[in-house]
Amino acid sequence: MEVKQISQECVDIFWTSEVKGWIQKVVEQTGGRHTLQTTYRLLKEGVMTMFLIFHNSKVSAVVVTQVMIYPAKKTLAFLFIGGNKVVNYLKNIEKFFIQYAKSINIDLIECYGRKGWIKVLKQQKQKMKLTGYAYEIIA
Repeated sequence: MEVKQISQECVDIFWTSEVKGWIQKVVEQTGGRHTLQTTYRLLKEGVMTMFLIFHNSKVSAVVVTQVMIYPAKKTLAFLFIGGNKVVNYLKNIEKFFIQYAKSINIDLIECYGRKGWIKVLKQQKQKMKLTGYAYEIIA
């Protein structure tokens, strides 16, 4: 398993139907905050960053991150994770992103996801620090 950062200049090379499909499944769960098109645009602009997970020289998953700037801290946010065998590689993915965050002077990683991730993160010995909710306002 290997994680590779994709530069904004190379997004088009790796913007395959498979990668788009993995991202699309996740953006559909964002309540309209993201779309495949806005994600592509922000990747090309360098606002978001795409990382690919390779297994046996084949792309098996995608991670999309964004540096979030808060009044008192910068964090690395995992916005989208999709693909095959992600859970199998989670420890290695975590190690990679801890080193990556350190290399860009960030000391906090934040993740967003469905409730199913809670069980996975507990198995990885991660502690949930915050919880949140969203609700749609219907006119």
